[in-house]
Amino acid sequence: MIIKVRNIEFEIMETADPFSEFRNDIEQFWAEHCRKNPEAFSEKILNVLGTEETAQGIKLQIGIANYYEAFYSKNVGNIKTRNLFSGAYILTSDGYYCLAVDTTNEINLIGGVASLEDFDNGRYIPELCLIRECKEEMGIDITDEHFTYELKYLKVTSGNENYFPVGILYEINTSYSKYELETIFKSNPHDNELSSLKFIRLDDCNEPGISTRRKYIIELFDLLRKEI
Repeated sequence: MIIKVRNIEFEIMETADPFSEFRNDIEQFWAEHCRKNPEAFSEKILNVLGTEETAQGIKLQIGIANYYEAFYSKNVGNIKTRNLFSGAYILTSDGYYCLAVDTTNEINLIGGVASLEDFDNGRYIPELCLIRECKEEMGIDITDEHFTYELKYLKVTSGNENYFPVGILYEINTSYSKYELETIFKSNPHDNELSSLKFIRLDDCNEPGISTRRKYIIELFDLLRKEI
Protein backbone atom coordinates (compact mmCIF):
# COMPACT_ATOMS: atom_id res chain seq x y z
CA MET A 1 0.00 0.00 0.00
CA ILE A 2 1.12 3.55 -0.75
CA ILE A 3 0.30 6.50 1.49
CA LYS A 4 0.90 10.21 1.03
CA VAL A 5 3.29 11.61 3.64
CA ARG A 6 4.43 15.05 4.78
CA ASN A 7 7.49 14.00 6.71
CA ILE A 8 9.46 10.86 7.60
CA GLU A 9 11.67 10.51 10.68
CA PHE A 10 14.16 7.73 11.30
CA GLU A 11 15.16 5.98 14.50
CA ILE A 12 18.25 3.78 14.33
CA MET A 13 17.74 0.57 16.31
CA GLU A 14 20.37 -1.84 17.60
CA THR A 15 19.00 -5.36 17.83
CA ALA A 16 20.22 -8.89 18.28
CA ASP A 17 20.48 -11.01 15.16
CA PRO A 18 16.84 -11.29 14.02
CA PHE A 19 17.67 -14.27 11.81
CA SER A 20 19.77 -16.30 14.27
CA GLU A 21 17.48 -19.34 13.92
CA PHE A 22 18.21 -19.47 10.18
CA ARG A 23 21.76 -18.11 10.21
CA ASN A 24 23.45 -21.33 9.03
CA ASP A 25 20.91 -21.78 6.22
CA ILE A 26 21.37 -18.16 5.12
CA GLU A 27 25.17 -18.40 5.10
CA GLN A 28 25.15 -21.70 3.20
CA PHE A 29 22.66 -20.35 0.66
CA TRP A 30 24.79 -17.27 0.03
CA ALA A 31 28.03 -19.27 -0.18
CA GLU A 32 26.45 -21.52 -2.82
CA HIS A 33 25.11 -18.52 -4.73
CA CYS A 34 28.59 -16.92 -4.73
CA ARG A 35 30.14 -20.20 -5.92
CA LYS A 36 27.79 -20.18 -8.92
CA ASN A 37 28.02 -16.41 -9.41
CA PRO A 38 31.59 -15.28 -8.61
CA GLU A 39 30.69 -11.63 -9.33
CA ALA A 40 28.06 -11.59 -6.54
CA PHE A 41 28.70 -9.32 -3.57
CA SER A 42 26.90 -8.16 -0.46
CA GLU A 43 26.84 -4.85 1.39
CA LYS A 44 25.29 -3.36 4.49
CA ILE A 45 21.73 -2.18 3.82
CA LEU A 46 18.89 -0.88 5.98
CA ASN A 47 15.96 -2.92 7.22
CA VAL A 48 12.69 -1.42 8.48
CA LEU A 49 11.89 -2.92 11.88
CA GLY A 50 8.77 -0.91 12.69
CA THR A 51 6.53 1.97 11.65
CA GLU A 52 5.00 4.56 13.96
CA GLU A 53 2.65 7.46 13.29
CA THR A 54 3.68 10.73 14.95
CA ALA A 55 2.34 14.27 15.10
CA GLN A 56 4.93 15.21 12.45
CA GLY A 57 4.23 12.32 10.09
CA ILE A 58 5.74 8.83 10.05
CA LYS A 59 8.66 7.42 12.01
CA LEU A 60 10.54 4.42 10.63
CA GLN A 61 12.59 2.30 13.02
CA ILE A 62 15.51 0.95 11.02
CA GLY A 63 18.39 -1.41 11.63
CA ILE A 64 21.54 -2.39 9.77
CA ALA A 65 21.25 -5.61 7.77
CA ASN A 66 23.09 -7.50 5.05
CA TYR A 67 22.03 -7.53 1.42
CA TYR A 68 22.37 -11.30 1.26
CA GLU A 69 19.69 -11.67 3.96
CA ALA A 70 17.20 -9.81 1.77
CA PHE A 71 18.33 -11.91 -1.20
CA TYR A 72 17.72 -15.08 0.82
CA SER A 73 14.31 -13.78 1.95
CA LYS A 74 13.32 -13.03 -1.65
CA ASN A 75 14.41 -16.41 -2.99
CA VAL A 76 13.77 -18.83 -0.11
CA GLY A 77 11.13 -16.99 1.85
CA ASN A 78 11.28 -18.27 5.43
CA ILE A 79 12.54 -15.01 6.99
CA LYS A 80 10.93 -11.58 6.80
CA THR A 81 12.94 -8.64 5.51
CA ARG A 82 11.79 -5.06 4.91
CA ASN A 83 14.76 -3.43 3.23
CA LEU A 84 14.50 0.33 2.71
CA PHE A 85 14.84 2.08 -0.64
CA SER A 86 14.46 5.51 -2.18
CA GLY A 87 12.67 5.73 -5.52
CA ALA A 88 11.34 8.41 -7.85
CA TYR A 89 9.64 9.22 -11.09
CA ILE A 90 10.68 12.30 -13.08
CA LEU A 91 8.17 14.84 -14.38
CA THR A 92 9.49 16.54 -17.52
CA SER A 93 8.83 20.12 -18.60
CA ASP A 94 6.45 18.88 -21.33
CA GLY A 95 4.33 16.79 -18.99
CA TYR A 96 5.78 13.28 -19.29
CA TYR A 97 6.36 10.98 -16.33
CA CYS A 98 9.65 9.14 -16.67
CA LEU A 99 10.24 5.64 -15.30
CA ALA A 100 13.17 3.24 -15.57
CA VAL A 101 13.35 0.09 -17.70
CA ASP A 102 15.96 -2.44 -16.55
CA THR A 103 17.90 -4.95 -18.65
CA THR A 104 15.13 -7.56 -18.21
CA ASN A 105 12.62 -5.08 -19.71
CA GLU A 106 10.97 -4.62 -16.31
CA ILE A 107 9.57 -1.16 -15.49
CA ASN A 108 10.49 0.34 -12.12
CA LEU A 109 11.08 3.63 -10.37
CA ILE A 110 14.50 5.25 -10.57
CA GLY A 111 16.31 4.54 -7.33
CA GLY A 112 17.78 1.83 -5.17
CA VAL A 113 18.38 0.26 -1.78
CA ALA A 114 19.51 2.40 1.16
CA SER A 115 22.98 1.68 2.50
CA LEU A 116 25.58 3.02 4.92
CA GLU A 117 26.63 5.49 2.21
CA ASP A 118 23.45 7.42 2.92
CA PHE A 119 24.35 8.48 6.47
CA ASP A 120 25.70 11.87 7.50
CA ASN A 121 26.94 12.38 11.07
CA GLY A 122 25.01 9.33 12.23
CA ARG A 123 21.73 10.42 10.60
CA TYR A 124 20.10 8.55 7.74
CA ILE A 125 19.22 10.94 4.90
CA PRO A 126 17.09 9.28 2.19
CA GLU A 127 17.82 12.05 -0.33
CA LEU A 128 21.46 10.91 -0.39
CA CYS A 129 20.31 7.51 -1.64
CA LEU A 130 18.15 9.13 -4.31
CA ILE A 131 20.94 11.45 -5.48
CA ARG A 132 23.44 8.59 -5.64
CA GLU A 133 21.11 6.26 -7.53
CA CYS A 134 20.15 8.93 -10.10
CA LYS A 135 23.84 9.48 -10.84
CA GLU A 136 24.55 5.76 -11.08
CA GLU A 137 21.47 4.69 -13.05
CA MET A 138 20.87 7.70 -15.29
CA GLY A 139 24.04 9.79 -15.22
CA ILE A 140 22.14 12.84 -13.94
CA ASP A 141 22.78 15.12 -10.96
CA ILE A 142 19.42 16.05 -9.46
CA THR A 143 21.08 18.67 -7.23
CA ASP A 144 21.82 20.95 -10.18
CA GLU A 145 19.62 23.84 -11.37
CA HIS A 146 17.65 21.69 -13.83
CA PHE A 147 16.04 19.53 -11.14
CA THR A 148 14.02 19.82 -7.94
CA TYR A 149 12.71 16.93 -5.87
CA GLU A 150 10.04 16.48 -3.21
CA LEU A 151 9.05 13.68 -0.85
CA LYS A 152 5.57 12.50 -1.85
CA TYR A 153 4.70 8.97 -0.74
CA LEU A 154 5.68 6.00 1.39
CA LYS A 155 5.31 2.40 0.25
CA VAL A 156 4.47 0.79 3.58
CA THR A 157 5.03 -2.71 4.90
CA SER A 158 2.84 -5.76 4.63
CA GLY A 159 2.62 -8.45 7.27
CA ASN A 160 1.74 -11.10 4.69
CA GLU A 161 4.88 -11.28 2.56
CA ASN A 162 8.33 -12.36 3.65
CA TYR A 163 10.20 -10.07 1.25
CA PHE A 164 8.57 -6.64 1.18
CA PRO A 165 10.78 -3.59 0.53
CA VAL A 166 9.67 -0.29 2.05
CA GLY A 167 9.96 2.70 -0.28
CA ILE A 168 10.44 6.42 0.25
CA LEU A 169 9.03 7.86 -2.96
CA TYR A 170 9.87 11.21 -4.54
CA GLU A 171 8.69 13.34 -7.40
CA ILE A 172 11.58 14.86 -9.37
CA ASN A 173 10.72 17.84 -11.55
CA THR A 174 13.03 18.85 -14.36
CA SER A 175 13.25 21.76 -16.78
CA TYR A 176 14.30 19.25 -19.45
CA SER A 177 11.80 17.95 -21.97
CA LYS A 178 11.23 14.25 -22.66
CA TYR A 179 13.53 14.43 -25.67
CA GLU A 180 16.26 16.28 -23.75
CA LEU A 181 16.14 13.89 -20.77
CA GLU A 182 16.29 10.85 -23.02
CA THR A 183 19.25 12.35 -24.91
CA ILE A 184 21.09 13.02 -21.64
CA PHE A 185 20.48 9.45 -20.48
CA LYS A 186 21.86 8.03 -23.74
CA SER A 187 24.91 10.29 -23.81
CA ASN A 188 25.96 10.51 -20.15
CA PRO A 189 27.95 7.68 -18.53
CA HIS A 190 25.97 5.44 -16.16
CA ASP A 191 26.23 1.92 -14.76
CA ASN A 192 24.12 0.26 -17.51
CA GLU A 193 21.65 -1.06 -14.92
CA LEU A 194 18.90 0.50 -17.04
CA SER A 195 18.39 -0.29 -20.70
CA SER A 196 16.00 2.59 -21.47
CA LEU A 197 13.46 5.03 -20.05
CA LYS A 198 9.67 4.76 -20.14
CA PHE A 199 7.67 7.97 -20.65
CA ILE A 200 3.93 8.20 -20.08
CA ARG A 201 1.34 11.00 -19.98
CA LEU A 202 -1.36 10.81 -17.34
CA ASP A 203 -3.83 12.88 -19.35
CA ASP A 204 -3.63 10.80 -22.53
CA CYS A 205 -6.77 8.66 -22.76
CA ASN A 206 -5.01 6.44 -25.31
CA GLU A 207 -2.12 5.72 -22.96
CA PRO A 208 -1.97 1.92 -22.61
CA GLY A 209 -0.74 2.21 -19.03
CA ILE A 210 2.14 0.58 -17.24
CA SER A 211 2.88 -3.12 -17.56
CA THR A 212 4.98 -4.27 -14.61
CA ARG A 213 4.97 -7.03 -12.02
CA ARG A 214 5.61 -4.36 -9.36
CA LYS A 215 2.03 -3.66 -8.35
CA TYR A 216 2.96 -0.66 -6.22
CA ILE A 217 3.98 1.29 -9.34
CA ILE A 218 0.54 0.75 -10.86
CA GLU A 219 -0.99 1.82 -7.54
CA LEU A 220 1.23 4.91 -7.46
CA PHE A 221 0.21 6.03 -10.93
CA ASP A 222 -3.44 5.37 -10.18
CA LEU A 223 -3.02 7.82 -7.28
CA LEU A 224 -1.32 10.36 -9.55
CA ARG A 225 -4.11 10.14 -12.09
CA LYS A 226 -6.68 10.81 -9.36
CA GLU A 227 -4.80 13.92 -8.26
CA ILE A 228 -4.69 15.70 -11.63
